[in-house]
Amino acid sequence: MVYVIKSSSYRLLNSKIQELTKDIEEKKYFNLDSDELEDVIVDASYVGLFNDSRAIIVREVNYFGGKNKYEDQVNSIIKLIENLDPTITLILVCNNLLKTKESTKRLFSLNVEYIDMFNNFELEKEYINKYIEENNLKIDSKAMDKLNTNTCNNIDLLLNELDKLSILTKEITFRVVTDYSSTYIIPKDNLDEMDYNDVSFKFVDALINKKFKDAFAYFDKVVERGDDMYSLIGLLNSQFSNVYMVKEALSHGMSDEDIMNEFGYKKIGRVFIMKKNGNIYSLDELRDIIVNLSDIDLKIKLGADQINSLKEFILSI
Repeated sequence: MVYVIKSSSYRLLNSKIQELTKDIEEKKYFNLDSDELEDVIVDASYVGLFNDSRAIIVREVNYFGGKNKYEDQVNSIIKLIENLDPTITLILVCNNLLKTKESTKRLFSLNVEYIDMFNNFELEKEYINKYIEENNLKIDSKAMDKLNTNTCNNIDLLLNELDKLSILTKEITFRVVTDYSSTYIIPKDNLDEMDYNDVSFKFVDALINKKFKDAFAYFDKVVERGDDMYSLIGLLNSQFSNVYMVKEALSHGMSDEDIMNEFGYKKIGRVFIMKKNGNIYSLDELRDIIVNLSDIDLKIKLGADQINSLKEFILSI
């Protein structure tokens, strides 16, 4: 069987792949951003001695969208599907897919099942409800609305927040979300809408790059001119969250161009900056930093000294 999947959510995509391959023990994963199509074809030509079922999952199959024709690659995939051994389940993840493209029409003319989960809000709602039920969570409507606002209605970010909050409590209220949830900011284009010559951005850039001497110098200037510390925490949270999201996207095989389009960056250079910054940290370290920022925000709201709290944060990086 051949499945063609388009999805805007990593969680939904991974869940669907698990569902389709739950009875298959042997699974092989490829990503055409780093693997060659020829390697997929060679692997698919192998048939086991005992006729056991196998699954081949191929991400970033982007030959069925965009302006390029990719004739050789498309012909190879069509031939692969036409000659696929019945013991093999082939899953092609094609997020860059246009139904009107001739190559896509050729693909759909074959014996394939197309699963479109791209911006499927009903499916996302169903998945979230299932997640809440399976994890025995209780969430009031105001808390859910706040979570949607904080995560820009991004299901993957929302589920990441629920992962974090569920460690604290199984009853997630509006107060819990307000006190502990991170706020993600995905502007249309950070490079155009934000002044990177401003000292506050120089502070954040120096801190992310662990240039602590420069970071403390810029922080002193921020304090000297009387900047609002809550705004500075928001800026830190935004920038570290952007680094986290890009690094997470890269770990799932997204291309630079896909990341640029998905997160609303108008310039590919923004992705390069996030990639460079992401090389400094692991995903776990970035998660810890974002959680730490939420804790500092709460401490300040409870009366802790703003400047000392942020200095402690700088030293914790």
